[in-house]
Amino acid sequence: MSPNFKGILLTLGSVFMFALMAILVRAIPHVSSFHSSFVRFTIGVAIVGILAMFKLIPLKFRDRKNLFLRGFIGGIAVYLFYLSIVRLGVGKGSAYVYSYPAFATLMSMWILKEKVEAVKFIPIACSIGGILLLALGGVNKQGATLGWNELIAVAASLTTALAVVYVKKLHNSDNSYAIFFAQSIIGFWLFLIPSGLTQGQGNSFDLTILIVLGLVATLGQLAMTEGYRYVNVATGSLFQSLVPVMNLLSGYFIFQEQFTTTESLGAVIIIVSCISLVLINYSIGRKSRITKLVE
Repeated sequence: MSPNFKGILLTLGSVFMFALMAILVRAIPHVSSFHSSFVRFTIGVAIVGILAMFKLIPLKFRDRKNLFLRGFIGGIAVYLFYLSIVRLGVGKGSAYVYSYPAFATLMSMWILKEKVEAVKFIPIACSIGGILLLALGGVNKQGATLGWNELIAVAASLTTALAVVYVKKLHNSDNSYAIFFAQSIIGFWLFLIPSGLTQGQGNSFDLTILIVLGLVATLGQLAMTEGYRYVNVATGSLFQSLVPVMNLLSGYFIFQEQFTTTESLGAVIIIVSCISLVLINYSIGRKSRITKLVE
């Protein structure tokens, strides 16, 4: 098996895992998002800790301050993502959250001092327009559906974008396993008390789903991390753009979630805009490499 083919298989595996994760969260809407987040991070700590103990993966921490910030922000982002899925549905919630590449691009200008080419502002503006269509698309006799749930989903997108920017910053000092473990261990402590306070009676089915959820989320993250060893970031990011598409389909076919025409248009605009950002990044990166070769 060629390295490139292996990378593609791993990346597609992570896409499937992330899409399945959203379905599992949606399958137990009565379980607190605090509890779902806590179980996810607990299993993440356990799996990565065991792999590191047997020296199957390297686990060293260098930029501790930013690792803490990434873990704290990432932990909140996961909780808000789960809460968005429970309150808005797997399709609509995912469409909001997966608009994060647009916000991450803007944040990188401020935090990382990165230059953002003018052409990127077109898909960014379209993505924000898609969010507005998605939020206001459910107009009915009671008025627009914009409310706290939609604001929570937008907050999930913003915190996810900020977490991604910190991941990018940390790649200069720490490897992906350390970054993931930092999020898991901080998320564990972040949701330890809230999950205990909100834990209901539950049953064996809920417990099984929570355990599978934690395993799927961790395996998806590890598969994505390993996949990036064999494929470039542009290819990996393009594959990851399939996740909200799969979530929209699962929301419609599995959970019978309904979308108005305007909501559907907004979701499509968001996804297409984010894919366009990935393609623009790839095109600019390829041209810069050619320029360097010529020079």
